[in-house]
Amino acid sequence: MIKKLLILIISICIIPSFLMADYPNTSIGVIDINKILAEANAAVEAAEEIEKIAIEIENEIKASDEEIIKEQNLLIESQSIMAPEAFEAKRIEYESKIQTYNSERQSKLMKIDELIAISRNDILNAIKPILEEISNEKGITIILEKTSIMLNAEKMDITNEALKKLNKSLPNIKVSRD
Repeated sequence: MIKKLLILIISICIIPSFLMADYPNTSIGVIDINKILAEANAAVEAAEEIEKIAIEIENEIKASDEEIIKEQNLLIESQSIMAPEAFEAKRIEYESKIQTYNSERQSKLMKIDELIAISRNDILNAIKPILEEISNEKGITIILEKTSIMLNAEKMDITNEALKKLNKSLPNIKVSRD
């Protein structure tokens, strides 16, 4: 019985050290990606440019909406004075215009989402090598996103350091509607 107990104690102490021998010492860093995406100089500039483009698109859509409404009103007014065949041809032409307009409108609105996604990707791609550099400097083996952590020591958070380096390496992002 004592031999079994001794073997059990030895195996509990020795076996985990053999199993863990291949793993490096683990050091964890924490990054707040949302803060990076909101506060990086490039992100702020990109958001301002996207906002300008969104306003332009909104104004274009508003003008097109007004034009379509005018055309609809003219079509309704002309219904009583036009021959049924002529009116039907105009109605079909108008419906075709509406389909084209709706497609173009949707495309313009999707462009805004596309610009946001592209600028976000640019920032995320730029932050990866920075995170690698910081992890190598500090001996960090794992970097976790802050939103998935309930509690961490303040010195584990590398967000501000990463943000400073990102602002130096990526001062701005070119945002273009084209």
